Amino acid sequence: MTDARIPARLLFVSAVIAAVLFLPTAGIGIARSGYNPDEWRFAAGLERGFAEVHGRWAAHWAHEVLFEQGASIAILVSIIFAALFGVAALIAREAIATTGPAMVVASILTVFLAGSSHVYLTELLHYQTLAPWFCLGLLASVGAMVLVKPQGRWSRSGLLLRMAVAAELLAISIGFYQSYVLLGFIIPALVLIRVDRFDHRQCLFFLLRVLIASGAALILYQLQRDATIYALDLKVDFRFSSGIDTAVLADKLSALYWIEKLIHSGGLLGMPSFYRRLFLLSLAAACILVLAAATIAVFAAGRLSASGLIGGLRVLVGGLGALFILPVLIWFLYPEPYLIGRSIGFVGFIFVGIVLASGTVIAQAADGVSISRLVLAGVMSLCLVYGVGQVVASSHIWPLFNQMAERDIELADAIVERARLLDGFNVRSTPIRSVGEPWSPSLKFGDFQTQSTFHRGVDMNSIFQVRYGATDYAGSVLTPPQACTGFPVDGSVFMVDDTLFVCFEHLNPLRVQLTCFPLGGNARGAICYSDGMAVLIGQTCADIDPGTGQIVATQLDEAGRWIRSNQFYWQAKDTEMNGLCYRFVETANLPFSTLRIEHKLAASETAWMIEYDVKDARPLEEIFDTFN
Repeated sequence: MTDARIPARLLFVSAVIAAVLFLPTAGIGIARSGYNPDEWRFAAGLERGFAEVHGRWAAHWAHEVLFEQGASIAILVSIIFAALFGVAALIAREAIATTGPAMVVASILTVFLAGSSHVYLTELLHYQTLAPWFCLGLLASVGAMVLVKPQGRWSRSGLLLRMAVAAELLAISIGFYQSYVLLGFIIPALVLIRVDRFDHRQCLFFLLRVLIASGAALILYQLQRDATIYALDLKVDFRFSSGIDTAVLADKLSALYWIEKLIHSGGLLGMPSFYRRLFLLSLAAACILVLAAATIAVFAAGRLSASGLIGGLRVLVGGLGALFILPVLIWFLYPEPYLIGRSIGFVGFIFVGIVLASGTVIAQAADGVSISRLVLAGVMSLCLVYGVGQVVASSHIWPLFNQMAERDIELADAIVERARLLDGFNVRSTPIRSVGEPWSPSLKFGDFQTQSTFHRGVDMNSIFQVRYGATDYAGSVLTPPQACTGFPVDGSVFMVDDTLFVCFEHLNPLRVQLTCFPLGGNARGAICYSDGMAVLIGQTCADIDPGTGQIVATQLDEAGRWIRSNQFYWQAKDTEMNGLCYRFVETANLPFSTLRIEHKLAASETAWMIEYDVKDARPLEEIFDTFN
């Protein structure tokens, strides 16, 4: 058994084969996927607050400074491929014992296939101009951990230099995309599992180095984020600066089994049942493999570098911890109750890394060469089944991105053509509001449907800016000012109060009798709940203007526990209809006991806050009468 560096010629051969696999599938998919709602905004120069809003300072420098004028799709795809291949090579190197050229190449390709084609990463790669930097974040995090892993003897200065570089790489990874720094911790997990290679002392000191480098990285990240904001004269408005509500945390803990099942089955993207079963069966096989490796580590004294109970415990903690803790960790760190698939696009790399490492331990402890080869063949087969399943699933997703992007363009053109027949419409200056969302039953794979830029409740629709030079982005409302039918039926496009409305569904206006709660501070508006909607209503738009912050309505139960929150962000357009001004957010029609309304400003400041008992609700007309 050896664990030497992978020869350059094997890396080159692996890279060529990986490119042949990647470019005709994901490469072409990225190039042809078209714009999603975010990419339309980026193309119009909007919502680019990567540093000052999302804290992604490294992504800000890459997207907004170095490539401010954009880059060709060939360059973007090349960066993505290089980053993902680098991740695969590093993970494969740490997961396997380099017993021969064929095994090395096969392992790298297996890691690359399963990792780069995972459906969650496929969703991320649709964000063409951001995906390269997020993938570099993956490479930086894994590279950082490899730098400080146990390997020979270092001088004190050499160790300090490696620690410093690792901390900076982790800070850069966080600065690209916070959640993607978690992939780097696959390396400590692999070191824990590889009881055939690393003894307990090596493992302990490595974990200590990881802890120190991670702590330093958090400090460096904050310093470099703040330096970026200062150097580029940006205005701080961190979206996720608030703490995590204890009730939300409790709800997440109670839903842990459910979210784990969603994560590992592809359920976060609504994969068809066949793929869900396939991925869950693969996960079960991986868990059995980890348990088998742990059992062998306990009883294989003399054949492994670190055996016994502690060795078995290492394998369990490394294997099961990486599979079940790393993917879900970001969910507990963010205040929102939901988890987005693309935020954990790295789970394919975790799966195959853990499987290969566990199989390596079993193979190294085996008595004979034939048994060792049989184990490795089974492990590679499991990884291939998982990887090919991801490839096939992703092959159904890529065309949906392209078809939705093309349909959005056709829809925008048809809307403008119809609107030009109306008096007073000017595509450059007339405000546009969509109502509902287009129906696209054919553009689905299982329950997955990529989002249209005309989706329900869209806050910033920039397609008319990019295609027609409109001076402002379009918005949306959840109910129309008058009854309407779905586009392109006559009456679906109309002008009211100098605003163009486009209905995509048969809808009626908001009912007149509403039960509402007055806003706090000097605000002269109200928040109302009706038919799955939370609605801010003012006599003028100034009455419900959140400024550069947001108005947040939080519903609590009788014990004061969090139920849900509705945020009215500044970038969502207000809309004048029938003499009043509105802002809409979709919500659930569930009971609550207390309503807390806050006007949150930038940097977590609160302008005002007021609480109501649900019995304090009043008719909207009565509230407005008190203002007048």
